[in-house]
Amino acid sequence: MGKKKKLGAPREAYNPYYGKFKDESQMAKKPFFTWIFVIPGVILGLLIGLKVQDVFLGLVFGAVMGIAVGTLLDKWLEKRKEKTDAE
Repeated sequence: MGKKKKLGAPREAYNPYYGKFKDESQMAKKPFFTWIFVIPGVILGLLIGLKVQDVFLGLVFGAVMGIAVGTLLDKWLEKRKEKTDAE
């Protein structure tokens, strides 16, 4: 039979060059703007897709960029709220 795993604190990742680090999630807890920015991103992607004559890739590009911008905004607002709550 195999060894039983010991229960305890989860192991932290260790990088020999930089030491220990904590992996922080890039997604916000409440993604509000993430999904709102998809619509303008798709519209801009459509315009870009029409310009380069590849509509599908333009739509995908616009959706991905809209999600990325919305996620950055949500994460920034979340950090700002945590900072003001701590003060």
